[in-house]
Amino acid sequence: MILPGRAHLGHILRYVGKPLIWLLAWDVAVTAFWYVMHPRWTAEFPALPLTLLGSAVAVYLSFRNTTAYARWWEARTLWGAMVNASRTLAREALTMLPERASGIDVAHRQIAYVHALRLHLRRQAPWDELTARLPADEVERLRGVTNVPNAIHARTGTLVADAKPDPILLNALARTLSDISNAQGGMERIKNTPLPQQYATYPAIFTHGFCILLPLGLVETLGLYTPLGSTVAGFLFLALLQIGNDMQNPFENLEDDVPLTTLTRGIEIDLRDALGETHGLEPAKPIDGILW
Repeated sequence: MILPGRAHLGHILRYVGKPLIWLLAWDVAVTAFWYVMHPRWTAEFPALPLTLLGSAVAVYLSFRNTTAYARWWEARTLWGAMVNASRTLAREALTMLPERASGIDVAHRQIAYVHALRLHLRRQAPWDELTARLPADEVERLRGVTNVPNAIHARTGTLVADAKPDPILLNALARTLSDISNAQGGMERIKNTPLPQQYATYPAIFTHGFCILLPLGLVETLGLYTPLGSTVAGFLFLALLQIGNDMQNPFENLEDDVPLTTLTRGIEIDLRDALGETHGLEPAKPIDGILW
């Protein structure tokens, strides 16, 4: 996640990178052709249709970006629920289970679970994280399952039931475990359900098509200033397109994603503090203005 204040001119220009360079080259070529080869060749591109096309593309991009941001914000909301449920589970396990050792085990397992979930969503191997947090035989069994965090969570539920707390307390713990499971299901739904193809492909086609037509409609009016005017206007549309592309998949381990590493580190610190452990962990710090 890019922190506020990190963006600067160089970062903004790199944001659309190669498409902007190609657009500038196209604008220069159109302007040169207009002056050198055929001064009146864009008469069939009047300003009004180009303006209407630009408005339609802008509305379409805005609608797509709103949908993409809704996915990003839902992902962040689900992880906020995971943070709260993890704290609640640790507190309930430590205070409601008959033996404190069982509560400590549940808290440690929840730490392993959130790290496994982070790596599961990012399609990364979890074994280095789990080896230090779970028994070796359980890690070996987990190598044979598809959904590692779900298997860890299921085993935690079994351990809670085996501790035989009071039925009322067991019901409270079960609700918290369900909240965690529901949050994971929501995250997996976002991860495994991409935006419809109409939102993923058409914005790129319409935006690049508009950028191609843009200098053809402006060169008669702007003349030598066409590359400047067309490139600046095209940059705005290309930036809108890229923003939607970056926001629509919030678990890809890119700089615009939900900061899963920061969130899981925070959960681990909170739970180890609740256990009274001396851990030496610190909240994750930004790297070049980005929280991962």
